[in-house]
Amino acid sequence: MKLIVCPDRNGAAERLAVMLAESLAAKPALRLGLSAGSTSLLAYSLLVRRYHKHGGFSFRKVCTFSTDEYVGLPPEDHRSTRYLMNAHLYYQVDIPREQTFVPRGDTLDLDAECRAFDLLIEARGGLDLVVLGLGHNGHVGLNEPGSSPKSRTRVVDLTPSTVAAISGGERFTTLDETPSQAVSMGMSQILDARRVLIIATGIGKAEPVARMVTGRVGPGMPASLLTAHRDLTLITDQAAISQLPADTVEELS
Repeated sequence: MKLIVCPDRNGAAERLAVMLAESLAAKPALRLGLSAGSTSLLAYSLLVRRYHKHGGFSFRKVCTFSTDEYVGLPPEDHRSTRYLMNAHLYYQVDIPREQTFVPRGDTLDLDAECRAFDLLIEARGGLDLVVLGLGHNGHVGLNEPGSSPKSRTRVVDLTPSTVAAISGGERFTTLDETPSQAVSMGMSQILDARRVLIIATGIGKAEPVARMVTGRVGPGMPASLLTAHRDLTLITDQAAISQLPADTVEELS
């Protein structure tokens, strides 16, 4: 695992945007797994700005798979992952719409939707790179505590702490309107990706960052399952590493 520490949230998002741009320039037909957390979305907006200002890469051959979608939200809902990814990235660049895959959270047969999503990933040859946020309870891609490393795309019951965290955010403003379930890309697809980038910023992520890096590895802390990945980079700001020992930061940086 490699640790990249930036001064603040904007710096971390900019670093992620640069890393994505470099990856796209190196491999135009990149297969991406993309989360839609607030800092990830900021990074995508910065990536779009870099795309228009500097160029040097294209999305025409890129294929993307979103890591999660909330159950019950249609694609046109402004709180859905599909809507946010369209607005922050897909509609701003040259990626063909048919090469962007987001699970449908409003379908009547969610199990069939999950199976179809897995088959799509397999048909494309797996994922080259996955971008993830880090939840307060250690979830990644809404794989909540208890998620098996062998788990596939499935419907996940969100924990009370996750529901509480997202109910006061940019997507949802009350507990009543906050979904209790999500379709989540499985840990197995994430672990099989050739490269994983996790972004975590703010003092609220200091405890999960410390647990992920120095705590016990296991399903109780899903992010910890990624620490043995062959190519994992954790991008943080100074606040998010405030609970990490200085020697650990030095060793991983």
